[in-house]
Amino acid sequence: MATIALPIRHGSLARVGTGIPLVVGMFGTLLSWFGSGWDVSWHRIFGRDTFWTTPHLFIYAGVTLWGLAALFATATAMAGRPIRGKPLVVGPLRAEVGIALIGIGALVTILAAPFDNLWHVAFGRDVDIWSPPHLFGIAGGAIGLAGWIAALAPGVFALDDWLRRFLRLFMLGNLCAVCVFSLNFYYIAAVTREALFYPLLIAASIPAVLAIGTLAVPGRWAATATAGAYTVIALVGYGMLAGSGWRAPAFPALVLAGGVAIDVLRARGGRLAHPLVLGLGFSVAFVAAELVRMTLFSPPAPTSVLGGVEPQLTRLFFQYYEQTVARSWVSWWPLAAAALGAPLAAASWRVGALVGRVLADDLHAEALAHP
Repeated sequence: MATIALPIRHGSLARVGTGIPLVVGMFGTLLSWFGSGWDVSWHRIFGRDTFWTTPHLFIYAGVTLWGLAALFATATAMAGRPIRGKPLVVGPLRAEVGIALIGIGALVTILAAPFDNLWHVAFGRDVDIWSPPHLFGIAGGAIGLAGWIAALAPGVFALDDWLRRFLRLFMLGNLCAVCVFSLNFYYIAAVTREALFYPLLIAASIPAVLAIGTLAVPGRWAATATAGAYTVIALVGYGMLAGSGWRAPAFPALVLAGGVAIDVLRARGGRLAHPLVLGLGFSVAFVAAELVRMTLFSPPAPTSVLGGVEPQLTRLFFQYYEQTVARSWVSWWPLAAAALGAPLAAASWRVGALVGRVLADDLHAEALAHP
C-alpha cells in the first residue's frame, strides 16, 4: 500500500508550536493571579457560597489555559516540532522540561478543585488557606510557575532577550507571591504578622526563589530584581482590590530588603557569598525592615475585621491576633526571629540554587536552539 508523506516545515511548526502557548499561557497567568487574590477577598466578605464564584472561574480558567498551552506545545513536538530546550521524553511523549512542568502544574491545580469540594462535603467550610486541597492547588501553581521559568530559556520562544528576561522576572515575582499567599493569615491581614513564626516562614521560602532568580536572570542585582518584581505585582493586586472596594490583603511582605542584602553580600564575594552568610543577611534585613514597618505603621487592633460572615473563621483570626500580642515586635522576639531565620534562609537558598540550575539551564537550551 502506498503512503503519502506530508512535508513538515519545521521552522513554521516551531513558531506555531511555541508562540501560541506563550500567548495563551501569559493570559492564563494573569487570570489566575487576579482570581487568587480576589478569591480571598470574596471569602472574607461573603464566605464560601458556591464553588462557581467569579474568582474561582478566573483561577481555573487561567490554569486551564496553562494546561491547553502545554498540551498544544507537546502535541506539536510529537508531530515533529524541534525541541527548543532541555528535553523530556517519556515513551511517545516529548516536550521541553518547562512545558511538561507547566502541564503537570495545571493538572495538579485542576485536580484540587474536586478535592476541595469533597473536603467541604466531609468537613464543612474552610476556616483558612491551610486546608489540604488549598495546599494541593498552591503546589500546582508553584510547579506551573517553575515550568514557565524553565520554558523561558533562550531559544524556546521567538523573543527578544530583554522580553524573555522580563517574562522570567514576572514569573519569579509570581512565584514569590505564591509563597507569601501560602502563609495563610500572615498574607491576609497585617495585624496577624507576629514577630517570630511569620519571619521564619518567610526565611524558609523566599530565599529559594531569590536563588532561582540569580540563575534565571543573572546579574549583580538579580535577587533584588526578583524581590522587586514580587513587590510590584503584590502592590498592583493590593491597589486593584482596595481601590475597587474589596478587602485587600496585608501590605506586601518587605522581602525587598532581604533581596538587597543578599545582592550586596554576593557582590563582595568570597566568604560573604557563603549561603550561611547570605541567609543571615536576608534574615536580619527582612526582620529589621518589618520591625520598622510594624513600629511606625502598626495596624489597629481588630474588632470584627472579618465581618462575622464565618464565626469559626473569626475565632481563628483572633487566635492569630493573640499570638501577635504575645510575640510583639517591640520585644526580644525579632532578635530570636533573625537568629533562627538565618539557617532557614541559608537552607532555602541552597535548595533554590539546586532547583535553579535545572530550571535555568540556559547554556543547554542555547546549544539545542543553535546546533
